[in-house]
Amino acid sequence: MSRVTRFIIPATTLTALLALVLMLAPGFASVAAAKTASPAPASQPLLSQLSELTTIQGAAAAMTKTAVIVSMLFVWIVMAVIVTLFAGREVRYSSVEVRASALYCFALGLVALTSFVITAIVFSYLVPYIVGVPLLAALGVFAILTKVYGMISIFHAAGSVVAGSRTRAQLDRRRWFRGDLAMVIAGVVILGAIRLIPVAGTIVWSLASVFGIGTALATRFGRRDPAFLAWRPAEA
Repeated sequence: MSRVTRFIIPATTLTALLALVLMLAPGFASVAAAKTASPAPASQPLLSQLSELTTIQGAAAAMTKTAVIVSMLFVWIVMAVIVTLFAGREVRYSSVEVRASALYCFALGLVALTSFVITAIVFSYLVPYIVGVPLLAALGVFAILTKVYGMISIFHAAGSVVAGSRTRAQLDRRRWFRGDLAMVIAGVVILGAIRLIPVAGTIVWSLASVFGIGTALATRFGRRDPAFLAWRPAEA
């Protein structure tokens, strides 16, 4: 890695973190102001607040949320199977990339996520001029495709780390649990189980999304095409 690359990656990461903090600061400020304006009554004991989680309404809300998450995981399994069947080699290349260069993929994903948000804000100002609508639509489609492919690569990486074979002999002994499709499904099950955890699941899934976006862009969706065309002198 050259000196310029060693400087650019930390600089862009810090810039992305600063942009995210600036974008999230108004939201935290409004929440703090709301809490200051209408403080919770001190007479309400802590036990009564905790008991709200054990009521019928709380249990119904938790079951509904769990059902929605499980439904989304089923959709992820379907998309992962389809993409892996048609682009198994590309998914495998991206999985190897995120395991070999995790920090680089995370930094690139953080910068890309921030760029998506800032670009969407800029394009939203062009909506009155009509040209902003197709630009926003194109940006949304590209962001969704990047997220989907990147998450499938993360599923493959998670399945390979947890349930993958360590040696060639171990791989030969396996009869059915082998191949890219098995690793992807194992990764969906692992991350899906973590996703069901109330707070930690959301954090882990968000981090996986950042890693996935960075992996998709770092590998050019598994094709490893050069970012810029290489100049070659014309042959006589």
